[in-house]
Amino acid sequence: MIRYELQPMVRLKDVDKQILDLFHEGDRTQSYLVDETGYTRQYIHQRLEVLEAAGYIENIHAKSALYHLITDPRENTEDGEETNS
Repeated sequence: MIRYELQPMVRLKDVDKQILDLFHEGDRTQSYLVDETGYTRQYIHQRLEVLEAAGYIENIHAKSALYHLITDPRENTEDGEETNS
């Protein structure tokens, strides 16, 4: 039996789009994302958890809260338009 893993649908907020844009430049820490976006640490942490649960990013170093982009959901459309906008 073949199992397919479906990514949950996540409605991207503006902050999520900012975070994903920053990941296109490379791996990022939570602190860096807080500094670059201007949002609170708690809010960025919450959004990172949502993006991680959706399978878009992964925490690759827990002590430093370093995250890596797995896939940008905005790039997974047939016609090139953003999803969840």
